[in-house]
Amino acid sequence: MRREILKLFAEHNTVLSPGAWEYLSQCEDPRNMAEEMICSCDKLPFPISVEWLESFNVVKETKPVTNNSNPSEFSSDELITVLHDITGNSTCTGELNDFVTYFTDRFRRLKTILSKRREASGCMDIVRVKRRAGKAKVIALIGDITEIRGGYKILTLEDESGKIKGFINPDSLAYTKDIIEDEVLIAIGEIGRKKSGYEATFFIDDIVRPSVPKMRNNRIKKGFQGKIAFTGDIHVGSTSFMKDSWDRFNTWINSDDKMAREIKYLVIPGDLIDGIGIYPNQRDDLEIHDIYEQYREVARILKQIPNRITIICIPGNHDMVRNPEPQPSLPEEITSLFPPNVKFYGNPSFLNLCDLKLLMYHGSSITDLSDILPNVTPDSPISAMSEMLERRHLVPVYGKNTPIAPEKEDHLVINEIPDIFVTGHIHRTQVDEYHGVMLINSSTWQEQTDYQKMRDIKPDPAKVVILDSYSRKVSIKSFV
Repeated sequence: MRREILKLFAEHNTVLSPGAWEYLSQCEDPRNMAEEMICSCDKLPFPISVEWLESFNVVKETKPVTNNSNPSEFSSDELITVLHDITGNSTCTGELNDFVTYFTDRFRRLKTILSKRREASGCMDIVRVKRRAGKAKVIALIGDITEIRGGYKILTLEDESGKIKGFINPDSLAYTKDIIEDEVLIAIGEIGRKKSGYEATFFIDDIVRPSVPKMRNNRIKKGFQGKIAFTGDIHVGSTSFMKDSWDRFNTWINSDDKMAREIKYLVIPGDLIDGIGIYPNQRDDLEIHDIYEQYREVARILKQIPNRITIICIPGNHDMVRNPEPQPSLPEEITSLFPPNVKFYGNPSFLNLCDLKLLMYHGSSITDLSDILPNVTPDSPISAMSEMLERRHLVPVYGKNTPIAPEKEDHLVINEIPDIFVTGHIHRTQVDEYHGVMLINSSTWQEQTDYQKMRDIKPDPAKVVILDSYSRKVSIKSFV
């Protein structure tokens, strides 16, 4: 079998590193896995490494196992590991130099990801590229973008060695790829001959983004066989909070319904409350005008959820944390109001949840992306989430409606590929996959407000997405 698999990869112009073969050989069906990788990927890396196999979600010992343990015997808390969270790790001082440090770290992290792509072979620093004419590749952060007569685009490309002007023809492949400011990518093209008195110009033919490998998530989860429920944007305190629908949900989750009894986690990606002063004339939309009373009320209704269920929460733009992202967890004076089965993390957070890598982000930048990308609309948050994965950044463009705190490390880079990526904010309910990553935009428990009508936000409320962590099957229950 080993010889057959090596020959199969050789026919597609690549080889397995020694460690990669050992890793692949421990799968239930190595040949089938090899064929799946070849069919799923446009281009295979050379060579194929263990790290790439892990990113493809190839997991050792995927043979089905018999689990005689009762799911209720597992401690939900023991199955949560924090992989990344800003809480307690903020270094932001607000000085101008913080932004230089922040964007340098963003560039380095995304450059590291891009450098692993096959297309990165032959990339050079901009300072070297500017000295020569001919074919060229650079890994660069995109600065300002200007469109001139005829539809041509002029943009600034920057790395740690210098800057260069890029020129994109409307007939080029690069023109079709909706390049935005502040993203980091591989630019492929040609340096024009430098004329006396003029700067070198980079004629860009194509670009390559960090993205995620095209894969099929086939990970088998051992031991834990319960279900994970996703909902969000509860907005307690608002006159539009759907109390009757929430009561129906509460009755169901406390019932003897088989699906309800199997839920072990409830994931809420932000906006537990409606907050105070979030938008103009919000006071007219509030039933509870004290922010602490809003939190006491949401703590009360979450106490009614069975304590066998661990509730995982991050803040959103309506919660009592700083507005710039990344946002730390809610302060202790708030979290102390909640029962011990409610766990709080920052926005975003990256968790290992019963051997599933879960990326939680409230989703404020979805509206930014819908404003600047033609294929992204507020009614389809999944399209924005796909763009975030494609660019490997949760807030890929700076200076729009989503403020960014200039931390020394860019906590918004998607360093690791998640199994599940969940957001909220838009008040829609959507589930899809992107290159094998499950995408979930959670629902809301708030009816449409006058402010939402003005912004043409059409909620899809009172729904809960339920994931079987073992089979990856998804159900959506409505409590309207």
